Amino acid sequence: MGSHCVGELDRVAWIERSTIRDAACLTLVRNSDLGRVAESFGAVTSHGRSLDIDEFCEEAYAYQEKHPMIGLRSVGDWTLVVEDSGGQGVRPEVLRRAARPEAVSCYWDEDVRTRFVHAVDGVIQTSFEAVLPEYREGACPDALEEHREQLPWSQGAPVPLMLALAGRVTGEAPTEGWLGGEFRTYPVAPWPDDLVSMPLGDLDGYPAEMLTALRAAGEHDQRRVLRSLARYVATTADCMDLPVVQRILAGVRPECAEVDQTLRELVWSGIWERPALVSRNRLHAMQVLRQVMHEDSRSALSGVLTGVTGVRGAEPAAITAIVRDELPG
Repeated sequence: MGSHCVGELDRVAWIERSTIRDAACLTLVRNSDLGRVAESFGAVTSHGRSLDIDEFCEEAYAYQEKHPMIGLRSVGDWTLVVEDSGGQGVRPEVLRRAARPEAVSCYWDEDVRTRFVHAVDGVIQTSFEAVLPEYREGACPDALEEHREQLPWSQGAPVPLMLALAGRVTGEAPTEGWLGGEFRTYPVAPWPDDLVSMPLGDLDGYPAEMLTALRAAGEHDQRRVLRSLARYVATTADCMDLPVVQRILAGVRPECAEVDQTLRELVWSGIWERPALVSRNRLHAMQVLRQVMHEDSRSALSGVLTGVTGVRGAEPAAITAIVRDELPG
């Protein structure tokens, strides 16, 4: 291990004595607009407060079962986003919005899981576990090798190593001052997970012959079934008043950002504002309706049929009848 590397790691050893030493995520976003960065993380900006790091960690712990929290402060030309025991900063759904133009995240938890992520223009370029840096993922996994390979990954502690690499990438050496003073803190209503492709296989609670007929149907017929199921879900959960739902039911494809924002608002209202049962059912319904947006109709059907069972009042028999009525023959 070179003396330069030893000194570099010594300078970031403070993290192992800090308030967030056990589990945290530190993200540096190359944007000095704290408000915009907060919004890209899903912050509920109407509930912002100024807290020091100890106060922030206490509040994050108190609300950990309800929602994540973030604390932000300026570090040179970058914005530092701190999460105590959180992981929003390594989610693709967040980095797609936050890394404009660039972001670097270091995540670790109490189970010794780690993740270093570098994203540019909303795309994850490099992502790896600190203990296994040779297994890299991303659009350009070797993009940081000039910086990374000079650090002693097989010998040093994972968290200081990640911080040292973050300092090399950003040009901002991590210091104890990063956690000094006040942070602008916010609760977070998280961005929903990206839709995933799911085969339309056998699903519990539905007749096998119905699922076979759905798989054999053309996309036009599958989309017709989806529209009818969406109307049933929206009516059952009393979601017809939501503008984004009205557009989905009218066959007008809304912007994904609008759907995601509506979902976040329902998440937040379910935590603090509306009666829990009503809000939770509308939230479940919106999560199902979001599946209709999937570009692949079979994946959309799989997501809708799987998720609709979580909507209070939705009956498998009624769903089966809708599918059969809409399929030709």
